[in-house]
Amino acid sequence: MMGNGDQHGTLKRWVEDAVAALDSVDVGALLLAVRRLSDVRARGGVIYTAGNGGSAATASHLALDLQKAAATRAICLSDSMGLVTAWGNDASFERVFAQQLDLLATERDGLVVISVSGSSPNLIALLESARRLKVTSVGLLGRDGGQARRLVDVPVIVPHDDYGWVETAHVALHHVLTYALRDSLGTAASVSLPAPSAAGVPPDDHRR
Repeated sequence: MMGNGDQHGTLKRWVEDAVAALDSVDVGALLLAVRRLSDVRARGGVIYTAGNGGSAATASHLALDLQKAAATRAICLSDSMGLVTAWGNDASFERVFAQQLDLLATERDGLVVISVSGSSPNLIALLESARRLKVTSVGLLGRDGGQARRLVDVPVIVPHDDYGWVETAHVALHHVLTYALRDSLGTAASVSLPAPSAAGVPPDDHRR
């Protein structure tokens, strides 16, 4: 069992690792992602999001915030358990997202995939559909970006091997994307996210 001193040092190191993971992101790539997604909204498109596991939760959160706080039409393809299990049962799990995009998307739309490995078969199939449909794509990815790196229009990569810290960085990046799209409106959305505090951390929203 660790003593208080050892535990303090371990916790401090974990926090530093999380900060380092986020600090490793290429802000130029992030800026390009914001511009591409802003273009999607400007032409009246829908931004679709998708991920697996913890990344599915982040994808859902991103779609929620884009719609509620940034006046952006957004749908998470991971959200409907009925649709995911129906396509998984009747086609294959590899097709659970691609089948939805094939039915819903047009050339004016956008897609954000969230994945640590960047190589999940169902996300690769989704990105291949996005290319065929000429849907603008952004990837929030980890490690070296995996197979998704060559398929997305804009890869935003957290070059870290630890799943937890990559997922943590992706949550922060989804808020950065939301803030940027909100602010690019020129006027506030009907219900805005709180502005970041001086420390860079938004105040708590106890309604969630």
